[in-house]
Amino acid sequence: MPVPQSISNTYSQVEPLLKAISEYAEQTLRTYSDRSGYLFFDRIKKVESLSEKLEGGRIAKWSDIDDLYACTIVIPTTSHEPGVIRKLDACFERVSMRSRGTAKKAPEVFRFDTTRYYARLSEGAAAERAPGIGSVTFEVQIATAFEYAWSTVTHDLVYKGDRVDWKKQRLAAQLKAAVEQIEMIIGAFDQVSGAVPESEWPEIDAKDSIVERFQELIADGVIASNLTPVSWRRFADNVFALVASYTSNNHARPVAVNSLLSEFATAWRQPSAPPCPESGSLFQMVLGHVSKSDTVGSLDRYTVVNSVEMRDFYNLENVRREFEFDSARHDTDAEDQSF
Repeated sequence: MPVPQSISNTYSQVEPLLKAISEYAEQTLRTYSDRSGYLFFDRIKKVESLSEKLEGGRIAKWSDIDDLYACTIVIPTTSHEPGVIRKLDACFERVSMRSRGTAKKAPEVFRFDTTRYYARLSEGAAAERAPGIGSVTFEVQIATAFEYAWSTVTHDLVYKGDRVDWKKQRLAAQLKAAVEQIEMIIGAFDQVSGAVPESEWPEIDAKDSIVERFQELIADGVIASNLTPVSWRRFADNVFALVASYTSNNHARPVAVNSLLSEFATAWRQPSAPPCPESGSLFQMVLGHVSKSDTVGSLDRYTVVNSVEMRDFYNLENVRREFEFDSARHDTDAEDQSF
């Protein structure tokens, strides 16, 4: 689209500064986002988009433009937001901030309401770059995953069409209402889950008993605390899968889990039990117990990741179904041959 010459000329003067800000923000915030498990997106506003915005009449002067460069940090939930703001305050000079929920809106209105942090480069960072860069304000949006998904999907569908469509705007608002409800439920997940009607499901009860019994063994000092798994949920899933491998009847598996837990606890609590291993994993202790010929279980149908711990601690050397490090070994062999 044609752009007024006055806008085009001024934009061309500022564009190198925007690229420098983009480079600095990219280096600073993308590394932080990657390390924190967040998503990071950025853009420099195109001159055509800027022209349309200025023609709207809401901006009085060039220095009031605060989003020529803008970036977004996507966080899982709003609980991560304070940490992101602390990071921004440490890296940039804060100009202002519009926190989520501070904009006035009627209770029946649902629209974009993400936290927006407005900043400039710090004095030190600006001094190392082109003159005038320290006066350029840019925007950092802090959006949750659901907010970002809603704004990304609905923006093109609603605001980039060829018509002004009441139905599309209505639907976008309804979707935002659903997003807001999801965010509310996630924020109060523990409290809300207490109101969910519970149905009996033996597998869930069995997995919960796995976690409870092994946590008890650790609390009592029977098992070393450094063997605590990263995820108790995954550990319970793995133990249940092990029991399922030698218990074909679905209905019998909860009972089989209880038998294994009781037998395992008795074996490790008795005075004659060997010292608890300090390395390896808690699940390897379970595999070592089941591998014995006089226990309730069997490893015949379970794929075992064999290791030196299994051999040294549990005398497990020959298993019927052993995990194969096939492609990894091929890669290693190829590297060895290249020397």
